[in-house]
Amino acid sequence: MKAVKNILILADADDKLDHLLERAKILATSFQASISIFMNKPNVLSADSAAPRSLAHRLFKTQQRQFAEHYQQQLENIGQRFQAEGIKVRTEFSSAKNHYESILGAITRFKPDLTLKSIQRHNALRRIIISNTDWQLIKDCASPLLLIKRQNWQAEGSIIAAVDPLHAKAQQNELDHLILDTSRALAAKLELNIRVFHNYLPDITHLFPKVLDADDYIREVHDRHQEKLLELLAEHDLTVDSLLLTRGDLVKALLSCIRKQQANILVLGALSRNFVERAIVGSTAERILYDTPCDVLVLKNDSN
Repeated sequence: MKAVKNILILADADDKLDHLLERAKILATSFQASISIFMNKPNVLSADSAAPRSLAHRLFKTQQRQFAEHYQQQLENIGQRFQAEGIKVRTEFSSAKNHYESILGAITRFKPDLTLKSIQRHNALRRIIISNTDWQLIKDCASPLLLIKRQNWQAEGSIIAAVDPLHAKAQQNELDHLILDTSRALAAKLELNIRVFHNYLPDITHLFPKVLDADDYIREVHDRHQEKLLELLAEHDLTVDSLLLTRGDLVKALLSCIRKQQANILVLGALSRNFVERAIVGSTAERILYDTPCDVLVLKNDSN
């Protein structure tokens, strides 16, 4: 992630913004960045196109103006809060009917170094029926995307960087370096500890028919993963003390580490044919995104 100079807030008109705005203030202050706030709220009313001079049409125009003024005033009030902290801010309201396209347009116009959006748990049925904006943004957002949870950061918390140096894809190796560079920059600016998480699951098919060699095999797998991780850490001037090497169920291990380390942010990478395209209901990716009790920063290579 390059230097953070411009932070974009994707504000939901129907959601409480307290945690989202608080995160933005902390980040903007730490990085001395400016803030852009974009809000889109489609207007459910439609104009009477058949009678542009009719009373109904005039009422619609009045309602349309008042509708926009209401939300623009909300944004102005939010902007004043940032200005009072000495943070440069600009705001934009839209009532476009295509909500997601309006968001992508804002990202294109503002060209943020970091995009912030609050994330809410949806019921499983809804996730099956409709396309979820969160998943779409993970796929399409051109900037690093920080998904904000409704909870406070821990004063003595940490940043957990999830890496996979034994992944077969070259893209993952590039992502690992990006993840660690970004995590180190965030940890330094926010004065937080950095921890590097990796989970492995031995392939039990290698245990048969020589079941008695199980301990040796598991130890060999552990040592191979640890060796690669220590090489990666050394490249980023990180010590073994920062390493969280776990075995078994990925999500359970990750959740345990997040709680023990009081993580404020989990930093992970999205691969075009890994994290995103396999993001179906019940998948590991979805459990990580929705169940982790901390904010999630998603990074992608420029080539993704």
